[in-house]
Amino acid sequence: MTRPTDTWLKKSWERSQRYKVDPSAAKYAILEDIEFKQYRKQKEMFLREINPTLERLSSWLKASHSIAAISDNEGYILESIGDPMFLQDTEKIHVRKGACWSEHARGTNSAGTAIVEQKPIAVVGKEHYLETNHMLYCTASPIFDPAGNLLAALNISGYRDKYHPSLLEIVDAIARELEDWILIQRSNKQLLLTLQSEHENKHRALITVNAEGVLTGANREAQGLLQLSGETIGHVELSELFSGVQPLLFQSGKIHTRTPVTLCSKINEHNRLLGSVLFDTRPSFHTSPKKRRQNSGETNRTVPCTFGNLYGTDNRFLNAIRLAKKAAATDYTILITGESGTGKDMVSQAIHEESRRSGNPFVAINCGAVTKSLLESELFGYEAGAFTGARQSGQPGKFELAHGGTLFLDEIAEMPPEMQVALLRVLQNFTITRIGGSKSVQLDVRIIAATHTDLWGKVQDGSFRADLFYRLQGIHIMLPPLREREDRLQIARFLLRNVQEELQKESLSLSLATEQLIETYVWPGNIRQMFAALREAAFLADSDVIEPAHFPSYILSEYAAYYNTTDGLLKQSENHIIMEALKKTEGNISQAALALGIGRSTLYRKLKKLAISDDFT
Repeated sequence: MTRPTDTWLKKSWERSQRYKVDPSAAKYAILEDIEFKQYRKQKEMFLREINPTLERLSSWLKASHSIAAISDNEGYILESIGDPMFLQDTEKIHVRKGACWSEHARGTNSAGTAIVEQKPIAVVGKEHYLETNHMLYCTASPIFDPAGNLLAALNISGYRDKYHPSLLEIVDAIARELEDWILIQRSNKQLLLTLQSEHENKHRALITVNAEGVLTGANREAQGLLQLSGETIGHVELSELFSGVQPLLFQSGKIHTRTPVTLCSKINEHNRLLGSVLFDTRPSFHTSPKKRRQNSGETNRTVPCTFGNLYGTDNRFLNAIRLAKKAAATDYTILITGESGTGKDMVSQAIHEESRRSGNPFVAINCGAVTKSLLESELFGYEAGAFTGARQSGQPGKFELAHGGTLFLDEIAEMPPEMQVALLRVLQNFTITRIGGSKSVQLDVRIIAATHTDLWGKVQDGSFRADLFYRLQGIHIMLPPLREREDRLQIARFLLRNVQEELQKESLSLSLATEQLIETYVWPGNIRQMFAALREAAFLADSDVIEPAHFPSYILSEYAAYYNTTDGLLKQSENHIIMEALKKTEGNISQAALALGIGRSTLYRKLKKLAISDDFT
């Protein structure tokens, strides 16, 4: 066997040796016909999407005595087409539908190795790990879905003496075309945009954006151009990446002209792209969310929250959102726990909007905000004359109002014991009887409950029924507190953009000292508290830069107390921030002063106190 020298090839051979790939066993790595039919059926949508491109390759493959094969991300060949004579030859080495060509099964080969390396790979002749495959050249490129996940590998193979290096570029170009076509076909109810660098005209970057302005998909060019990760797609708004996106997001009509709009990156201000609309199939008419509310007479409260509105890059938060999306596809009862202000109500609305019940009512009640005497009538309703002060026509309760939809029971731990019994009875058969009535009403309601307390602890101390607790434990979603999230600063910047729109300011930014405060302060009120604090700070700020002094006094006092003594520790914090600014600007006083949001002379004065001003210019 030839010993490989290329780094990726060497690693692949080492993996093959580690897997103990056996040539005699390779022939058994093939699905039975019935098993393959069932397996292939799961991939039908993907195969329909790529079939037209494969069909167009057919005549070229025959003329070049080669074949094309599509393997899924496990290495199983789902489809193969090409020169009949070559297909017949490759049958002998099991290049056929249902055969597994992963590295585990057949060692180094272009499809299996491209799946592992996730990049275009050419394996020629003796570079194959198994001697039976030395007759081949194989070139493969991965195929990614719009969210950046590996879908499959496209492989083009022929006789090894027919190999030409340009084949690797060809197979990669075809794979990218397939990715673009998949993105386009899956962009229903989306806005499809093309992005291009002002200075380069090489690649076509495509992205999709939903009705909430959230980036939902990107081809490989876009992922590279925007430095996107799989976790970013689906969790970031286009306006967080660029300024100047409004003309693209809020044009009217389904088909647009391709007049480009200049977009400025918010990460790198020197990076400018030209964006244009290819087509738009979003369901709602295309004005800004603010305008939509004005036109329809709705208030902020009536605009439903979707998963697209939930921002975050913290792993614990993203895991909770993934679970919530999965739960939305079911009718299971859901319990959401998390401290006050972590967004339990928003997540519950997003679950409802993502579920099959989204066209039906979402009804919420705070079990801790309603008196014991009123809670029963609020939940179950009452008949005419049921009690003094009751409406003559009677009134339906929250359960009836939520029929066909979702009932959100916030602060469920605060529900009085007698009401816990009544709720348990409803959850057993989903029938209710109004107060003062005798007729039972059968309901179809999905329950989402939430609490900021340890509900199991309440069961242990006897203030919450164990049987109700178990009934509510269909799916448990835990939202992390803000102080434990690693994306505090990103959240602050995201919220600041909302404040900026409210105050109709051109731009708002945080000074380095403010960023330090945001990262260090414990935020007991979580996101709700942060938003209120930023709103007040932005209102009080005389300039576009928000300083710690603009924050509410209670936050400043708690922030100072965190450091034991106000003066000493604030100075310590200030000195640290100044030194960090000087490091980042490589000692440039003017640039450091600008970054800190203070004058050059002020910075000189502070440096003199530190006795280090002579070291900088």
